Amino acid sequence: FIPWDDDLDIAIPIQDFDRFWGIAEKELPEFLKIYTCKNKRNYRYIFGKIHNINTTFIEESEVGYPDAYKGIFVDIMPIASVPDNPTEKKNFQKKISLYSKLNYIRRYPFKGMETFKKKIIWIMMRPFCLITNFDFFSEKWLNLLREYPLGSSSLTGYTWWASHFEKLTFPMEDFAGTLELSFEDTDIKCPVNYGDYLTRQFGDYMKLPPTDQRAPHMVNLIDTKESYELYVERKKL
Repeated sequence: FIPWDDDLDIAIPIQDFDRFWGIAEKELPEFLKIYTCKNKRNYRYIFGKIHNINTTFIEESEVGYPDAYKGIFVDIMPIASVPDNPTEKKNFQKKISLYSKLNYIRRYPFKGMETFKKKIIWIMMRPFCLITNFDFFSEKWLNLLREYPLGSSSLTGYTWWASHFEKLTFPMEDFAGTLELSFEDTDIKCPVNYGDYLTRQFGDYMKLPPTDQRAPHMVNLIDTKESYELYVERKKL
């Protein structure tokens, strides 16, 4: 594991992704709940979370959007194949980029648009938004991934993420098997060639970044004793 990282991400093959959430909803204990782009309007990503509802973890980007407040969590990512054919791969990348941008614009009010371009697109999309669900574009993205189940090509990658596409595309053989590594007090199954893909992504990933590049998650508030629902009721942080 990266010695300077502070959390654990879990990737699930896209062909098992929906089934996982169905099982989780039935089997999780009462204090753990599902948090996804289907049940949270002001949540821009297609990967989901399992969060502890008795705690609070509010990120800077979520301030002002109480619907997005949550407890301390673990991320659950959908991992799919990336097309081998160069033309198909490029189109795949373009669609992910497009769906990511439109998904953001669809989910947030006008005040959330940071750039002039996004403001113009938001205004143009307004009539369309009135007749579609807020998860329209996130579902488009997930449906695209469902067309490329993990293992159907020689490539895979961070298919839940729109930026740095080439850098975050890896040979499928890196993920073809698993081995167990210790993360704090837990043994976790990790991709067999974890060293290869971490090197591709970070370079010398065992080396601490320069001091000026060390930054934690952009967190506004963490509370291990009180539920995030307390802060939802308060409306303001």
